[in-house]
Amino acid sequence: MKQLIILLLSIIVLFIGIHVYTNYQRFHGVKSEYKTQATLDLNYYDTSVITNYYRAVEELNSYVRMQWAENSIDVRLPQNDTQETKDALLEYNKKLAEVKRLENKLSFSAQLKKQGFNNQDVQVCEQTGSTIKYNDWLSNNFLIQTYRTNPEKYSLKIGDYNSFVYELQKKLVQKGYKIPVDGLYRDITQKAVGQFELKHNLLPDGKVDSMMLAYLLK
Repeated sequence: MKQLIILLLSIIVLFIGIHVYTNYQRFHGVKSEYKTQATLDLNYYDTSVITNYYRAVEELNSYVRMQWAENSIDVRLPQNDTQETKDALLEYNKKLAEVKRLENKLSFSAQLKKQGFNNQDVQVCEQTGSTIKYNDWLSNNFLIQTYRTNPEKYSLKIGDYNSFVYELQKKLVQKGYKIPVDGLYRDITQKAVGQFELKHNLLPDGKVDSMMLAYLLK
């Protein structure tokens, strides 16, 4: 009997240890760090953008770890909708949006340089008549890259509130849909997505997927 109790206690301790170690690895290991999948121009004409980008990434990663360590909130995959979680998620999305904004600048510059542009050309492209196309590229790239990071999350559901929804709403408005642009995925936005999907012979379920984005960003 004594040996059985010792065995059971050993198993319990083992499971607790595995759980603690898994959580530690989850938020302190490499997998918890934000990593860009884009090709960045590390010789960008404005070096402060590069510095600010890496600082923004570090602040984002630190915020993820801090929220988990101090409040047990996983801002990347929230498990509840308490006000504290919503506030943390909103702040996380702000930080992520800043990372993406700077990342898109550096990615766009890298794309131009592949076509033979130099730093002066890139600067002119950003500051002249090409600004509209440049901003469109930033917005499109943000939607594509963000969706790819988590297709299930960014297929969207009622109540989602983030920068991805905000950019999606802007695109829908450009297509003629009269909806608010506030970053909140409510009924009216879902209905617009469904109408857009129906117009392009897609499943009108009001959810975002790669095909819907492909048509939206044409």
